[in-house]
Amino acid sequence: MDKRRHFHPIIRRSLFIVGMGLICGIASADINYTVDVKPEEGLLHVTIQLRGTGKGSQFQIPNWAPGAYVLNENFKNVKNLGAHDEKGHELKVDQDIQTISRNYQDGIQKKVVDTHVCTWKIAPAKATTVEYDIALKPVDGAIHWSGPSTYLYEIGRRTERCRLLVNTPNAGPVYLGLDEIKDSGNTFIAKTYDVLADNPVSTGELTVDSYVSRGRTHWIVMRGAARSKVKRSDLIKACKFVSDAETDYFGGAPYSKYVWHFAVNDAPDGGGGLEHLSSTQITMAAGLGPRVKSVFAHEFFHLWNVKRIRSKVLGPFDYTKLPETGALWWLEGVTDYFAYTLPHRYGGIDDAAYFAQIASNLQTVRNNPAYKLVGPNEASLRVDEANAGRGNSNGYLISYYNLGWLAGMCLDIELRDHTNGKHTLDDVEHALWDLCRNDRPGFEEDEIRKQLVRFGGEDMGSVYDRVVMKGAGMAIEETLAKVGLRVVVKPEAYVDTGFNFGAFPGATDVTIMGARGALEGKIGFGDKLLAINGTPLAGDTVRAKSQDATRLTQNAEAGKPIKLTIKHGEETLDVEAVPTSKTRDIYSIEKLSTASPAQLKLGASWLATRKLLQK
Repeated sequence: MDKRRHFHPIIRRSLFIVGMGLICGIASADINYTVDVKPEEGLLHVTIQLRGTGKGSQFQIPNWAPGAYVLNENFKNVKNLGAHDEKGHELKVDQDIQTISRNYQDGIQKKVVDTHVCTWKIAPAKATTVEYDIALKPVDGAIHWSGPSTYLYEIGRRTERCRLLVNTPNAGPVYLGLDEIKDSGNTFIAKTYDVLADNPVSTGELTVDSYVSRGRTHWIVMRGAARSKVKRSDLIKACKFVSDAETDYFGGAPYSKYVWHFAVNDAPDGGGGLEHLSSTQITMAAGLGPRVKSVFAHEFFHLWNVKRIRSKVLGPFDYTKLPETGALWWLEGVTDYFAYTLPHRYGGIDDAAYFAQIASNLQTVRNNPAYKLVGPNEASLRVDEANAGRGNSNGYLISYYNLGWLAGMCLDIELRDHTNGKHTLDDVEHALWDLCRNDRPGFEEDEIRKQLVRFGGEDMGSVYDRVVMKGAGMAIEETLAKVGLRVVVKPEAYVDTGFNFGAFPGATDVTIMGARGALEGKIGFGDKLLAINGTPLAGDTVRAKSQDATRLTQNAEAGKPIKLTIKHGEETLDVEAVPTSKTRDIYSIEKLSTASPAQLKLGASWLATRKLLQK
């Protein structure tokens, strides 16, 4: 397919003059990106300029975003792409779309999923300028975009330095984690394309605050109509506590500045996020409840786990396919373990709140029969087989977040027990940091096991194999007993709607995650949930829509039908769900009244707190 953009001679001449000025003003190795923000047109106009294209150039756009392991065909959002040379002459552009068929396992059935990779092939020129549009409408006056869905890259040149110029209406400020070139007017530097793409941008109508931690400036950037309901002093305090605690834990900050990009909704609690090298994107409840604060701690810990302490396949990236690593349980689930352990250690939450998280993760895992078959490693490694072979950010058949939380806890307690308290999971995390810091390659798949054996002896290798490599291998009750705790299970009556739903990052609709009883076979995994009882799901983001779906179903009554509007493939249909009364096990964690002195000592060490010195 030949996709060419035609320039009016006067416009082409002006583009040539501006383009040559920019090209001459940068080093020959730089690739120059310019984003013109056009809210009145509902789009971003992106210009890419580079030299050394005498043999032609080939561009792609990522098919997935690091941290969100879901395939998205972002090339479909690229409009009006055209190219010209250093003299302003139009260059031929050929669009080549390749279909990649891949096998995956859906339960017990083997299936095939097709994905597509688009390459724009541009004719040779001494210097090439590429231009295109990305649709992006302001929401409540704010404009926010992510790199992987916005910036094309030249194949084979992703390690070259990039410059980003953002032109906003009235030269308004922009916020992102890249270092700004002084006195340059919203021009930023990124040492590679991966770094450029890893920095989301906010501009427009925002509420902005800042604080200093470890000598670094941290920006709090809120967008959304509900941002006016946030108690800003409490938000600053919560963010600073996380920054102080986690940089204290690691002995410093691995960034020069940090940006909290918050999309605020009118809810008392809840949130979700996506991590980046020097920033995060978080959907946040204005009420600043405990769950959203845990998201702060989780996403900030990702500055180390995932973004720097990572499997080798997690950077540099292959953006055409999802990565395969068995370590997502560590990178996500153990991150979540530390996201509760460190606030507890530094006095942010008490024992009761910490125990409640253990119980919550245990209940979530054991409510899923797949836990008996799928261990943390497999849930991570086969994530690309989830969601009908398009991947998700949760795991294969069972969540590597919940599995990883429990696995981290078990390995921590077992390591303490095996070494009489001499070594802990902190030693493993810090050893991985020493291995991966300063842009070193990520770790091999067996590195976590090696570090556990290094600190705990050969027996810890067997513990790792049982906890991580097998289903139902964690022995939670026995492990918690070593620190003087016990699991209590009590039955509770509840109303089962017969279906589950969720929100995948990067998606636009709430997705059906499972169906039971009379709904089985009528709706299924991957169907889109559009409305409940005739009320369309409200919200500007998929997470907000998911929260609305929760609101509309949380008071379901047994025997009272719920009408679901579902999109199944290209067909939209109404399906009736009839909730039923059921009983489920509710888990809690209590202190063991018969704990021995050794158990009490190990437990006291594990639950010990310390004073956080403000930095």
